[in-house]
Amino acid sequence: MPARFAAQKLGVPAGLVTISGSIWNGSAGFDGDHTVAWETSAWESLRRMTAVVNWRLTGPGTDLTGRVSVPLPPRIDRAVLDAVDGNVGWPLVEAAMPGLTIRCEARAKITGLRVSLEQGVRSGEGSFAAPEGNCSRIDGAVPPVPTPALAADLSFDAEGLVAVLAKADVPQAPLVTARLTNADRIIVTIHAEGAALVPGMPASADSEIDLPLIAVFR
Repeated sequence: MPARFAAQKLGVPAGLVTISGSIWNGSAGFDGDHTVAWETSAWESLRRMTAVVNWRLTGPGTDLTGRVSVPLPPRIDRAVLDAVDGNVGWPLVEAAMPGLTIRCEARAKITGLRVSLEQGVRSGEGSFAAPEGNCSRIDGAVPPVPTPALAADLSFDAEGLVAVLAKADVPQAPLVTARLTNADRIIVTIHAEGAALVPGMPASADSEIDLPLIAVFR
């Protein structure tokens, strides 16, 4: 099946990405600067009796590789994203979240990321690290804010996935706590100290964002 046809069936807007190849081997470009390429591993797929796809995402400051595994039809009840390693640049954040009012000079390193999505169960592990940098408002309304070296760990509990971001040298004091619940809700808690690192954001108390996962893809 051509990848472009599959994307249309999934409702991906035609002008959002440029797609070539098939669902087994192909590539897609988005935001003008980023490209994701994928290739199905026939041997691993046969050995595991699942579709195993290796992928690579590249762009300004970004070079990330990983693997996706899903059972073959008709039993598509689990997806595993694993072996994710590499660097992520801020332009990828802007591509994924258009309309951001801030811009950061930062590049993060992701190591050993693994996420498993089953019916009613979300689990995973991995780590994230970013060196010192700074963030500023795009409109220049406030002075840039220096950011310390940051680190985050991904884990899971009875309610779903949990990622905690903190200063690398003070891991016990979280700046941001993000959750993907087993009910597919995203809950992001920005703690007061974390808010202080966002130019122009009130930092007197914690704030929380709670929305369904599907809202991210609208």
